[in-house]
Amino acid sequence: MLIWLAKANGFVWLINLLILFFATLLGHNGLLLITNGFLSLLLLLETGLSLLVAGAVAFSGAIFPSKIREYVFHSEGEKWSIEQLKKEEKKAAPYIVLAAVLFVQSLVVSLLVL
Repeated sequence: MLIWLAKANGFVWLINLLILFFATLLGHNGLLLITNGFLSLLLLLETGLSLLVAGAVAFSGAIFPSKIREYVFHSEGEKWSIEQLKKEEKKAAPYIVLAAVLFVQSLVVSLLVL
């Protein structure tokens, strides 16, 4: 999980650097964007997106979506079980940890630019 977390965090920072690079190409001052809190706000946005993904993954194992899949697609072989719910919650855990790391990084970035 730590390797996945490092890769995902690196990917997020790569996206942030690309956004800052393209913002400077469009004529904005990159250093001014960082000092005005743009990077911290961007990290907070990505924290929220990570939590939304985690919630969607965890919700997919709940009984409500399982029953909807059963009625809509007439899949009798896939019944809901508590094991399936626990498996989906384990899949969502790395996204929650990533969101926590991104939130802490957002706080650190906002404190560093003060």
